[in-house]
Amino acid sequence: MADINNYVIDLRKKDLLLEQIGGKALNLGKMSVAGFNIPPAFVVSVDAYDLFIKKELKENISKILDSIDFSKEDSISDGCSSIRRIIKRGELPQNLLLEIDNKITSLPDGYYAVRSSAVAEDLEDASFAGQLDSFLNIKKENILEKIIECWASYWNDRAVKYRHDSSIGHLDTEMVTAGLAVLVQKMVDADVSGVTFTANPVDGSDNVVIESTWGLGEAIASGIVTPDIFVLNRDGNIIEKNIKTKKKGYFLKNGKNTLSTINKKISDKSSLNEEILKKLLEIGMELEEFFGLSQDIEWTIEYDKKDLNIGKTNSPRIYILQSRPVTTLTDSSDKDDILWTRAYGDEYWADATTPLFYDVMGKMLTDYVNHEGARIMGYTEITDSKLLKLHKSRVYFNSWVLEKAFSYYPKFARSQELLNYFPLDDQERISQYPSILHKTLLSQFLIAIRDPDGMMHKTDKAYRKWAKGFMGKCEAFDQTDLGVLSDGELLSLYNDIETSGIKHYQLIRYGMVSHSIATNLMIKNWLVEWLDDSDGSLYAGLISGLDDNKTVEMNIRFSDLARILREDRDLLTKIDSTDDVISLNETELDELLSSSPILKKDFDLFITDYGHRSNTREILYPRWREDKAYVLGVVKLLSSSDLDLRKKETESRANRFETEKQVFERIKTQRGGFFKEKIFRIVLNLAQTYLTFRENQRFYLDHLLFRQRLMLREMGRRLFENNIIYETDDVFFLYEKELMALFDKNPSLAELDKSVALKLSDKISERKKEFYRYKSSLPPKFIKNGIEFDDTVMEYDKNAIYGAAASPGTFNGVARVVESIEELSELEDNEILITSNTDPAWTAVFSKIGGLVTETGGILSHGAVISREYRIPAVTAVKGATSIFKTGEELVVDGNEGVVYKKEFGV
Repeated sequence: MADINNYVIDLRKKDLLLEQIGGKALNLGKMSVAGFNIPPAFVVSVDAYDLFIKKELKENISKILDSIDFSKEDSISDGCSSIRRIIKRGELPQNLLLEIDNKITSLPDGYYAVRSSAVAEDLEDASFAGQLDSFLNIKKENILEKIIECWASYWNDRAVKYRHDSSIGHLDTEMVTAGLAVLVQKMVDADVSGVTFTANPVDGSDNVVIESTWGLGEAIASGIVTPDIFVLNRDGNIIEKNIKTKKKGYFLKNGKNTLSTINKKISDKSSLNEEILKKLLEIGMELEEFFGLSQDIEWTIEYDKKDLNIGKTNSPRIYILQSRPVTTLTDSSDKDDILWTRAYGDEYWADATTPLFYDVMGKMLTDYVNHEGARIMGYTEITDSKLLKLHKSRVYFNSWVLEKAFSYYPKFARSQELLNYFPLDDQERISQYPSILHKTLLSQFLIAIRDPDGMMHKTDKAYRKWAKGFMGKCEAFDQTDLGVLSDGELLSLYNDIETSGIKHYQLIRYGMVSHSIATNLMIKNWLVEWLDDSDGSLYAGLISGLDDNKTVEMNIRFSDLARILREDRDLLTKIDSTDDVISLNETELDELLSSSPILKKDFDLFITDYGHRSNTREILYPRWREDKAYVLGVVKLLSSSDLDLRKKETESRANRFETEKQVFERIKTQRGGFFKEKIFRIVLNLAQTYLTFRENQRFYLDHLLFRQRLMLREMGRRLFENNIIYETDDVFFLYEKELMALFDKNPSLAELDKSVALKLSDKISERKKEFYRYKSSLPPKFIKNGIEFDDTVMEYDKNAIYGAAASPGTFNGVARVVESIEELSELEDNEILITSNTDPAWTAVFSKIGGLVTETGGILSHGAVISREYRIPAVTAVKGATSIFKTGEELVVDGNEGVVYKKEFGV
């Protein structure tokens, strides 16, 4: 325990100790003592925390800790809330209060940051940085209150659970990793902020990368702007300069980080001049030498005299905010202030994702669905935001972008299905946003002027026109021998196909993101409000049995093949006696099918029409044209059932007509029914159109991705032959920029410096490890500052597990947990399929199942749509379903309420 007058520590003091001031403050203190310019700061030491928490309140906190059941989230939450309440209401010892208060009084006027600085937060394998509270822009008179709140945040739910799981003592005064200091630091009125990497985090070279933008660094961290990027060699020469348009910036105004519009005169200009770049380079080299490792340095610049509106500044002061070792690109991008959600990706991009596919499709979603679409519609807040993140091989979306987009939706359209993209704590706030209908109407007006194909009555027709033209291009492509093309010709063809696919993304930004969601939620809402369709059965009837659904048509073709095989007893016997059908090569497959000319003809036609599809969208994996044995495996599986999908689809269509008739008649009988029925009929037609659109765009996207896969794999073959990668499919573990640089800048792959291959090898190895490590597991739904968390799992008791109601009805049956498509061969008739997510390739087996439970998705996810089509009760978004449920146990799937019951405990 420290003596009086040792509770507050100046960071300029020498011989600072980690156990006194915590990891965050220690790093700043080291830099300050070494002469680096950091904003003025002091620390309320761990001794102060020990005196107040561990001594004054230890007995009460210990009792609460002993009462917590760490296997139950509710118990953890209740216990932690009680501890935080005790801390905030407690009285500080007089000597401690006096010392802190004297220090605060001596501070100059201005605004301050008050940050938690845990002893354990920077220790290897004990990182919980980001779990503890920090406060910005705090006035002098509020600093003490925020110090106490930082102490209290040491006891938030996730931090306590983390320490418990990591065996870090909560109150053990002898355990130095269990303490907390608080850093108080002057806020800088930043004019320019950014990051310096003293080693290039992308390619691992020793070039220095500097990113910068106007205002505070929050604009970069939140993805609101794409920063200027400078690459310098260590001699100070600028190798690359990429100046971005920086329309927005955060500035300190009246104690708040305020998002402001940057004057057009400087928004396109460089935020750094050569003199400051060289100074930042010099500081970076000095910090690297000081710490003995490549550094990731956060800095900010404040000018004495400034007028950013006209671009005039002088007397810059550069402050170092933080310096830490450079990690990999993925690791460093994990720690930002953006709340990332996997939930939205579950609707469209649910599979494990390789780096190359992340770039191939991710840039299209970012550039054309998000940025270009937002500019057209006047969504100015999100025209430059970072949209996507690859984390543990899964794609996450920027929740801030989604939140801003949904703010344009009327309140009634902000359904629970949409709100589930966000944490529970944010859902109420987002649902109550005031409707900004004038902006919504303006966006539709702007679409009509700037992109008429985006109008609701035109998008589907425009997409069909594009699809017809693109299929013609695919036919020409399929006549091309990729192997005889030069590297330049191959790259040119790739760019041509990619450019042809842009229209797909430009139209799905309306058809999927806007039209489909809006119209279906309107119909669903009206059915509940007008006809009390609380279980969703009327809605399911109205949107099943739709015409021209490519997925349903594919399933019918699968069913036809299964019927032919079922009727050919000799061939069925041969196939049943084959040990592993899906491992047959093409020659063996042709030989097997040749005994049934009818089946072989229809099988070949199926491959012609659907060979571009696969059991996953991820382009690492072969398509059916490349793996025909997989298709035969599905046909064999379906042949065990006598269900005729053509007949079932006819019944489904008849049911839709009857449901429509009943709904229209019931609406007409209501007050204002004549007008209600008219508008309902119009919107229903659009909802049905864009549900079909939603399924069919997958079909044509698969055509695009198949051709891209073939070309990318050809590039991989050439890299393999030139000993640049160890196997052809390693190409999918390069980022697109890395791959294209190999073909774009070198006269011959054979002449490539072999040191490049060695560097790529290490990167590929690490990325493959990560991909395959997380390929079959589903990471948490949310990430912020590198911290993963889930908060929408609802398990009220041992027999009721809650998800999202996706397809109405109830079904009592036996569970079949399927973690990969290869396990589908074990599926029996009328079992309940439990899986992570489904894709169009899976839905042929929907004719066999009695119920569906998935870990991902909402009412418009693929599994939900097809379940309603086949009238199969379904519950989606059941976190951990593949581990909660076991194959063979009896379940009840309640698709009306979104609940799955474990039958053995009773319903």
